[in-house]
Amino acid sequence: MLINSRQLLKDCLSKKNAIPAFNIYNLETARAILAVAAHYNSPVILAFGEKYLDHASFSVIHSLVETLANEVPCPVCLHLDHCKNLNNLKAAIDSGFTSVMYDGSLLPLEENISNLRIAADYAVNSDVSLEAELGGMNPETGESIEDKSLLRYTSVEEAVQLTEAVRIDSLAVSIGNAHGLYKDKPKLNFERLAEIESAVRLPLVLHGSTGIPDEQLAKAIKTGICKINVNTELAIVASNEARRILNSKNDVRFETVMLKAEEAIRIAAAPYMDICRNPIVKE
Repeated sequence: MLINSRQLLKDCLSKKNAIPAFNIYNLETARAILAVAAHYNSPVILAFGEKYLDHASFSVIHSLVETLANEVPCPVCLHLDHCKNLNNLKAAIDSGFTSVMYDGSLLPLEENISNLRIAADYAVNSDVSLEAELGGMNPETGESIEDKSLLRYTSVEEAVQLTEAVRIDSLAVSIGNAHGLYKDKPKLNFERLAEIESAVRLPLVLHGSTGIPDEQLAKAIKTGICKINVNTELAIVASNEARRILNSKNDVRFETVMLKAEEAIRIAAAPYMDICRNPIVKE
């Protein structure tokens, strides 16, 4: 059964642990993540972005995930990731998604809030959890933003203003994290994270978790991060495994390649499940 993430994230906030959100695109990616979640018997969030609509429709992904979720013992949330189009957000909710993210992070604060109010009204009426984002990060493609003024930490003042203006269930923050691959070792701003957590008292979300050292992820979770997003690493390991098999001299069938890629995703996802369940901070 699919559920929204509202109570799951509240529990994480009180227990100082987190739930991983893994991006999925098709049967193999969804099945890999749910196999890991079932192994740990832990809640998991499957995230599907509006940019993946070329892979499958919202209704297809919902039907696929709902069927698979009924076969595992743990809570499963189907989440719309990084949605900038309110029509897509509504379509995902109508298709059965149980959680949505409206990403107005690159908009002026007033416009972000205005659009979030529309999203919140639609989500609340459908018992769907809503995530917002503040602060500038590079796009989901991993490409850099030419206007560096957009790359900024989440403001405590703006976080308070947004959370007081509109009802949301979680807030994605920018504290030195980035989408895609990091060129240098990331260094999260834990002081800013603690200030935001103290000011808003809401579950916070960390995007761009691929490449962030375990000790920083653990500390972030202990400082208020209740959801970590993972995409790039899973995509890379699956692609590398497929490439390795295709470069072999064996006569390889397509379904064999997909199964091996699925196995690679399971192996890569497991450590994130571990650290969300047991965030041990090493000073």
